[in-house]
Amino acid sequence: MITVGIIDRDERARTTTKQYLAENGTDAKQVVHIIFDWSTIDNGPDPKLRQPDILILDIEQQQPRIIEQVKSIFPSSEIIILTSQQDLNVVRSCFRQGAVSFLTKQTGFPYLPLAIDVTLNQGSFISPRINRALINQAAAFRKFEDMLTARELQVANGIAAGLSYKMIADQYKISLDTVRVYIKRVYRKLNINSKGELMSHFSAATV
Repeated sequence: MITVGIIDRDERARTTTKQYLAENGTDAKQVVHIIFDWSTIDNGPDPKLRQPDILILDIEQQQPRIIEQVKSIFPSSEIIILTSQQDLNVVRSCFRQGAVSFLTKQTGFPYLPLAIDVTLNQGSFISPRINRALINQAAAFRKFEDMLTARELQVANGIAAGLSYKMIADQYKISLDTVRVYIKRVYRKLNINSKGELMSHFSAATV
């Protein structure tokens, strides 16, 4: 038997997740037992509560560091993100904070049994569209790495992340004028004319 906990502010989504797991179990035909389903981490935990094997977490409308908080309370649980969020920056942030698998609610429910099996066998599962987008973006960044110097790439990534020129200057200990020079070089090399175009090239857009 596999034990699962669910944290999701959307009551309908929690119900759907429970029903799907109750009807389908896992791909390995193991029975899934839901030991709790909460809207937030503040609803628990009970000190006597058993740590679930898998914790299914929606990060929407939760605290910014919710994954780290959950991981500190349930250190032995494997975290699967199940969310409507599709921004690739968000995906990467989830993995940095301790999640090991990522599914989107738009297409992820049929993959949930497989994702649980893969995760419990020391693997990671990512919704196919998200996975493809990550691969495509990695290929695009490789192209930029070939075209730009290391400093130009740092400045361009800073702009894409929403940093101001001053913040970039402070971060890399260079002058504002130097930042402007690098931006002009990036524009010229990428054959673009605006900050918006730069962000469309570098930002992790919604899939």
